[in-house]
Formats: sequence, C-alpha cells, structure tokens
Amino acid sequence: MASQLASRLVRLLAAIALVAAGAGASAQPRFGLSPEAYAVFNRWMLASCIGGDERELAASLRQYAQPLTSAFQQAIAQGPSAAELADVRTGAEARYAERAKFPLSEFRIAGVSEQDLARFNRVSRQEYVDDQVKRFAAGYRSNAVAGLGVIGTPAARAQLTRIAGNPRDPLAAAAREALKTQQR
Repeated sequence: MASQLASRLVRLLAAIALVAAGAGASAQPRFGLSPEAYAVFNRWMLASCIGGDERELAASLRQYAQPLTSAFQQAIAQGPSAAELADVRTGAEARYAERAKFPLSEFRIAGVSEQDLARFNRVSRQEYVDDQVKRFAAGYRSNAVAGLGVIGTPAARAQLTRIAGNPRDPLAAAAREALKTQQR
C-alpha cells in the first residue's frame, strides 16, 4: 500500500515537473524583448516562489530595467500567453487525473474534517482545471507587479502607484507591497 502511494506521488510530481519544464521550453519571446531579457523575464514570471538566488535575479531584472518595465506593464494588461495557459490547463488536467486515482477512503487523514474531504471529492475536473488556470493567471500578473517593484524605474513606480490607488483592482495589495519594498 505504501509503495503504491509512493509510486502515485512520484508520478504526480513527475507530471508537475514536466508541465513546468514545458512551460519554459515552449515559451517564445514576447513584448519585443531580446532573448537575454526575455530569459530573465520568463524566469521571474513563471517562478511560483523565488528562493536562493533572489539577489542574483533582482540584479538581472535591474540589468534590463527599461525593456522589462515595459514588458511587466504589458504582462499586467495582457496576462499569460495562450500557450502558457494551455500548458497550465494540460498540467492541471494531468494533476486532476492523478488526484482522482488517489483512494482517500483507504487512508486515515488527520487534521482535515469530513466536510473538507467531501468538498475535495466533489470538485469536478472542469472546476479544478479552471481554478488552476485562474490562479496561474492571477499569479502571473502579481509576479509582473512584483517585478516592477524590484526594478523601481520611475515608470514602474508610477504604474504601481496607479494600481495601488485603485481599491477595485485585484492587484492593488500586491502593488502596495511592491512599493513598500522600494522604501526599504
């Protein structure tokens, strides 16, 4: 039983890694960036969490400050490309398929209520996939906001100030945080 669980988890992690690698590999330069600037942009935008080399990546962002300011502004307005969304959708469908195979009823799960488990089991494939795509798109735009905060050009600060000042903008909180990082 434990080996089956481990095998399923390994397959799930492999599927996630494949989708993440495919997202980077299938990406084409956008927003008129040079290949070098796009590599930095893409690394920043597709990172779910940045760890270990934050200073190096921040320095790379600042190295291409002018073109990346424009690219981040466009990314906020346009969101991820159709290819990136398709990659996320494909990955989410694979994760849902693996998740659906996982026999929750065969394991004692501590710390999760029966209602939460039932809600987990009721989520349809479409709901799950749509939620994952929506989260990716929101995170993509949020990463663009954070990128503007790191770069800190006058145009970046102006955009962040506009976003932060609009309480109806879903990126307002991220923009306020990005502005705070410039003040440190």
